[in-house]
Amino acid sequence: GLAEAEDGGIDPVRAGGRVTALAQRCDAILIGPGLSAGDGTSALTLSLLPGEPPTTFVLDAGAISGLGAHAETVRSCKGRAVITPHAGEMAQLLDVGRDEVEADPLAAARRAADLLGCIVIMKGARSWIVDPDGERWLYAGGGVGLATSGSGDALSGILAGLLARGTGALAAALWAVCLHGEAGRRLSCRVGPLGFLARE
Repeated sequence: GLAEAEDGGIDPVRAGGRVTALAQRCDAILIGPGLSAGDGTSALTLSLLPGEPPTTFVLDAGAISGLGAHAETVRSCKGRAVITPHAGEMAQLLDVGRDEVEADPLAAARRAADLLGCIVIMKGARSWIVDPDGERWLYAGGGVGLATSGSGDALSGILAGLLARGTGALAAALWAVCLHGEAGRRLSCRVGPLGFLARE
């Protein structure tokens, strides 16, 4: 258990030291799922970055929204970070409207990769994977059922697992998107295209 702030989130001051000490023993760290966007989550995230090589980071959900104001901290990870935003999270990161992100998700992903110097998995019906050099890959499989709540958390968990086993950040991002999508495709063949849960 970690010390809580008044709003129920993790207290970055009282819990931050403990989390930072634990993080020093980790090969990969996933930050964000289950955390609300806000100052506390941003402070906790920034307390862990950039870490020491070879530690790699997956930043998802609540950990993404405040990164735009701290781009240099993410850049200091030097390619050891991957972010996994959906359109709403990307809009917060870039301080633009969600409709702008949805109109051109590839442009948004490229802008974020350039800003943060990290790999971006721009989640959506079609997911774009973009590296800081501007290279891009498109994944259009998986199925609509993967839009279920928690599915993005499953993706970021797969990604963190691959990173923890020593896979490079780009290869891990590509494989995670493919594995996640294939799991959704297989599940939809067995139970139907909608109505399954992320834990399935």
